[in-house]
Amino acid sequence: MRLPGLLTLSVLALAPAVPARAQTPVTPPRSATPDESWSEPGKPAPEAPPPEPARPQAVPNEEAPTRVQPPSDTQGEAEGWESFPGASDAVTAPPPPLRYAPPPPPAEPPPTRRRVKPPRPPRPPSPPQAPNRYGLYGGRSLGSGHVGVGMELGFPFASARALYGVLEPLDLGLGVDTVYGLMTELRASARLTLMDSQNVSLALVVDGGRAFFLRPPDTEDRGARYLSGRRDWNVAPGLVASFQGDGPRAWRPYLDVRALFAFDLDPIQRDPLSGVPPAWKLDAAVLVRLGAEFPVGEKTSYAVSFGGDFRSRSTDAEFMPTLSVGVVSALF
Repeated sequence: MRLPGLLTLSVLALAPAVPARAQTPVTPPRSATPDESWSEPGKPAPEAPPPEPARPQAVPNEEAPTRVQPPSDTQGEAEGWESFPGASDAVTAPPPPLRYAPPPPPAEPPPTRRRVKPPRPPRPPSPPQAPNRYGLYGGRSLGSGHVGVGMELGFPFASARALYGVLEPLDLGLGVDTVYGLMTELRASARLTLMDSQNVSLALVVDGGRAFFLRPPDTEDRGARYLSGRRDWNVAPGLVASFQGDGPRAWRPYLDVRALFAFDLDPIQRDPLSGVPPAWKLDAAVLVRLGAEFPVGEKTSYAVSFGGDFRSRSTDAEFMPTLSVGVVSALF
């Protein structure tokens, strides 16, 4: 009963010598009904067809089996994997990449007409400024019924004063001068305008008063008397000339020259061999002031002055510089 096995071995041994013959392609069995159970969940799969009976093996006397040739291209395309049940559509080749085309140059915008703004209406002319022509230190008087006040700080004095226009060319006033508490003098003043034109003014001025010192003269050495040149009673007459331009805010420079007469009611004798001092003593000095008033409004001005005192008393400085800044205003 071993004959079929021997025949099979003999055929396999003689197969290389036999020229290969064309073999007919063997089509794999296909199911008549495709399996579509995967597309309907819950439905039982159809029963598979019964398997085909096995073919009998070739005998030695029969023709040698031939090699199976691959299916042709046409047949492969028709019976490829796409023909199996559940196969999807053929995958198409991806489209070729798009070529980059540069964007077209931007079109030039159409020329637009610029809107011309209408010219602005001219500004209304500002009202003319009221002139400021009255001060406290120049040669022009305030005028009848007008009041002016001022204050100055400087070296060696700090002062404040007020003037009232009694008559059109005459002003009378009161003031106070102090060497910052070391000496305080209450002063009365008068100003009489001698000449008043559009630009130049000249006035006769005089002021004087009683001075009060913090320390007695025998204990004082280069104190308030030395700095101020004042004594118990002081009178200073003089002349003031001033100039002002045509503008309503033109500044007013002035020159004030006065003679100071100082009356010492309690003189002391520095030299013990000089005898008994007199009951009172008179000394004189020349006061020169150069300054200006700068109007900043209709009634208000800044004031600046500098100058010096030329003295004749041997115990005082021959020349004492002065400097002051302040503000003056006409009240009405």
